[in-house]
Amino acid sequence: MSGNAEAQWNPLGVIRVTCHNCDTLSAVKRRRRTAAPSLLGRLDAADRSEDFEGLRATVNVIDVELRLTSPQWQQTGPSGGTAESLWVRCDTSCPDPTDPEVLASHPGRLTAIRISDDEVVLAQDRLRSWPLFWALENKADGGRRLIVSDDATAMRGALSAPRLDPRARREFLDAGFISGTDTLLAGVHQTEQGTIVRIDRATGRTRTVNHSLARFSEESDMVTDPEEFSGLLLAALDAGMGRVLEDLAARPGSPRLVLPLSGGLDSRLLAVWLKRHGARNVVAFTYGVPGSAEVAISRGVAEALEMDWFTVDLDPAEVARTWAGPDGVGFQKRTWGLTSLPHVQDWYALLQMRRKALIDTDAVFLPGHTIVGNMHDEHLLEGRPSRNDVLAAVARHHSLLQGDRNAWRHLPLLRRAVMQGAQEVSFPTRRNEDLAGSGRSIQELLEWVNLQERQAKYINESLKAYEAFGYGWALPMLDTELWRTWLRGSEELTATRDWYAQFTAEVYGEATGTASQLFEAPAARIPAGPRRALMAALTVTGTRTALARAVSMRTMLHHPMAFEAFNAPMPRSEQILRMARGAASTGLWTRLFLDGTWGAEPVAP
Repeated sequence: MSGNAEAQWNPLGVIRVTCHNCDTLSAVKRRRRTAAPSLLGRLDAADRSEDFEGLRATVNVIDVELRLTSPQWQQTGPSGGTAESLWVRCDTSCPDPTDPEVLASHPGRLTAIRISDDEVVLAQDRLRSWPLFWALENKADGGRRLIVSDDATAMRGALSAPRLDPRARREFLDAGFISGTDTLLAGVHQTEQGTIVRIDRATGRTRTVNHSLARFSEESDMVTDPEEFSGLLLAALDAGMGRVLEDLAARPGSPRLVLPLSGGLDSRLLAVWLKRHGARNVVAFTYGVPGSAEVAISRGVAEALEMDWFTVDLDPAEVARTWAGPDGVGFQKRTWGLTSLPHVQDWYALLQMRRKALIDTDAVFLPGHTIVGNMHDEHLLEGRPSRNDVLAAVARHHSLLQGDRNAWRHLPLLRRAVMQGAQEVSFPTRRNEDLAGSGRSIQELLEWVNLQERQAKYINESLKAYEAFGYGWALPMLDTELWRTWLRGSEELTATRDWYAQFTAEVYGEATGTASQLFEAPAARIPAGPRRALMAALTVTGTRTALARAVSMRTMLHHPMAFEAFNAPMPRSEQILRMARGAASTGLWTRLFLDGTWGAEPVAP
């Protein structure tokens, strides 16, 4: 670097950015910058300086300390006569990676840090591909420092006295992630998906702009015709997938594309696209307990599409034994991210792929995480719910891991995030406001909070699993084109996955000449009419909840993907008791993780 900023790398990988427009004569070496007195209010005479022409006030400038662990960061020095420095991690070059208007339409993955004498700007893409953490701390010399890191362990190690935030701990237990900008560590913040965070180096105050809100189109731009919407969705997929293939072709050796092929819709749609476009060097895979229905369906889809395919068999006892060893705790440390429970679903399969060299080390995974289907509590669209009913339903949906339907009442961070989400999508937040229009505003709120919170912080964090084993990944079904296209669909087309399921079945049938078979829970195989009658009868007799819980417990204790293996550190009797009270498998895992008993050693602070 040159000019007015200087980057210093030490053996620990810490970058300290020093402002050269500072008064460095002070014995405590505080960084300073000049500012007009009128902007600062009244100052004591001792705080005044005449180092520059005219009377100026000097204020402490917050030091910046970067702790970046990824070798993929690229750093550029000042340009255009400025003292700014820029660090970028991306796979598609961007003309201005901290401009919200530019990022709103920028495709692919991107995280950026811009540092000037006045402010630090943190930019996050809509995928939350590589989140950043930051914290302000007081220094012994009376100044302050801003720590920014891309790694949970590095961030914790940089803090003077890291401590657990009790509010965040409670939310983590019930939700599996921390909503808003908070993290498990008190005073440490996270970047949210699709945001620009500006941190003033004089005051430490922050301003946040969201450049990728999930707002449905106005009526004039809304698509209501299913055939037209199908064409637009395929065109959006063409753009996103085409970019993925172009990127792979440009890499040395053209890395292999690996498709996690489940029994569901999203991975099947990606498989069909790859088949229709003649993509080469592609392999699909799945994993599960031998004989599971999902493995059989995955194999059938791969055979119908004439796609290379393999499976990783899961033995619950072996998975549990391995999880209890160094491989398990190492994975937790690399993937917990201060914000969410480590996403363990793919872990054992990836471990076996790596150990047995089932795929190349430079392989790129193509999971089906998507903007489609983020709706929940669809019944709210049919009735006339109150504003409070809707807000409570959103908070409740994200806090059920322990089975407590009222847990949300004790989670201030989650309630604040729901209210903030409501303000961002113009959903009524004042007590006397009525719900305007149709169920569209309800759908918009439910999907937006789900996208910004659980999707971005827990589901998308599963991508850390690929990175933990040295693999790459791409998410075309959450990228710009598909995002914008889906938000043009009418309520009838997007409020449930019904239209999307039919759309996927049709393109699958065209590609294979066979009917689309999906993995379904046993209850879902009962025709809709008899199923509704059965549920009504069970409700009247008071047995519906008990029966549903019994079925759920049986599945959790004998899961087709061996999830019970991760329950093993908890006594079986306690597992059953907590499940009987409504806890999910993930709820057992959050408890074990926070207690420090989920693996060979504690990972959480």
